[in-house]
Amino acid sequence: MFDTGELQAMSDEGLIDALRRAHGAAAFAQAAEVLAVHELYRRRREEGDGADETRAGEYAASEAAVAVQISEQVAAVLIDIGLGLEELPQTRAAFASGRIDLARAQVVVDAARDLPHEVRAEVEPRLIEAAARTDPTRLRQTAGRWVTRLDPEGEQRRRELRESERDVRIKAVREGMAVFDGLLPAVGAQTVAMRLREMSLQVCSADPRTMPQRRADALVALADGSERLRCACDRGTRCTALEPANDRRRPLIQIGVSAASLLGAGDDPAFLAGHGPIDAELARRIAESAEFQVIPERTEDPTSTEESIREDPSLWLDREVRAVDGLCRFPGCTVPAAQGRVDHSEPFDLAHPDRGGATILADLAVLCSRHHRLKRASDAGEISWRTRRLDIDRLQWTSPEGDEHTTVREGARYLFPHTDIDAPQLPWPMPAAAPGTSHPAAVDLTYPLEREVPIHPGLSTAIPEDDRPYALDNRGR
Repeated sequence: MFDTGELQAMSDEGLIDALRRAHGAAAFAQAAEVLAVHELYRRRREEGDGADETRAGEYAASEAAVAVQISEQVAAVLIDIGLGLEELPQTRAAFASGRIDLARAQVVVDAARDLPHEVRAEVEPRLIEAAARTDPTRLRQTAGRWVTRLDPEGEQRRRELRESERDVRIKAVREGMAVFDGLLPAVGAQTVAMRLREMSLQVCSADPRTMPQRRADALVALADGSERLRCACDRGTRCTALEPANDRRRPLIQIGVSAASLLGAGDDPAFLAGHGPIDAELARRIAESAEFQVIPERTEDPTSTEESIREDPSLWLDREVRAVDGLCRFPGCTVPAAQGRVDHSEPFDLAHPDRGGATILADLAVLCSRHHRLKRASDAGEISWRTRRLDIDRLQWTSPEGDEHTTVREGARYLFPHTDIDAPQLPWPMPAAAPGTSHPAAVDLTYPLEREVPIHPGLSTAIPEDDRPYALDNRGR
């Protein structure tokens, strides 16, 4: 499409436009591949008189895998997406035109395929519109929130069916390494994730390991019975790592749910930090042994100071902004708010809180350590990113090329469901839903590089979840 010389001669704006066109062309090719492998499946099924879908799927997956040198599992998932597109003509058209790519098409298919026909017709255009303006991870959370709200009973059945598919696998890879992989219920997975994070923070600041390395070592420590991560600083008695408490406790997981859903008066979805939407019945079940924090709804004008807090933000305000934000507020970032830090859109003098700069909820946002550094560099004029508050809910980011991206308070959509004004609404009673069917586990097929480790040292924090947290003195940059 372009050679190196052409790209080097482009302006920044031209280069970004070239990137968009290349991505659209790749999406067009992905759609052609899905439609082709689906047609291959259809033909193999017809050859068997349609009597054995399983065998037809196996034969088509094997044939496609050999033809283009992909795994049979990936080929089977491509067939599955093609089958889902049969009932989603608008999604198929958007995919075939290159408007949405494979990862987004898969999210839409997974979200809409088992819905009743009337509901699917209502929600499909909204999902396509959302897919065209957001990344696959955020799209999956948005789609899950909408579908769970429209079909709560069906979502509970689908969740129970998927829970029956839980599994853990180990696959040998090169250089004496192995991939430890699995499919777990969301709450169990977050319990494991938070426990590994806690263990990863038990070491002192001189520990040379990255966060991914610490998590891997912590998992082994859990399995071998030691139940703590030994510090690797080699400083002996000078090591400041804290000894773990003797009393065992359950790792912390956080769930945001509306009062109505919690009390059984509604079925709006709940938000599991680090995962996304879960159905209300699961949230109520977890709540039976949970601790509660009440988060009030606030709608103050961000330009007003009547409700300002002219002091260092208190613990309740910190807790409140984390709850309503839900995630890091940078576009596309899914680091849970509990793992980020509260940032001020306007500078706040912690040493002299009485010198203006009053704190209001609308002035605060949660950013992970990676994107907090980006914003600080932007505020200092070191890079060309810009941020601007549009209102109490929306935070606008402008890239160096001038592209504008707006993020909203994701957690508020779950705590206060009436604020989710973009969600589709059905003008009729919910029809009876067909029983859910099992489908291959969702994977991002666009660029299957999740387990590859960047070689260049400058990319060591390319993944926000792998960024080291701020030091205890909170001066990290």
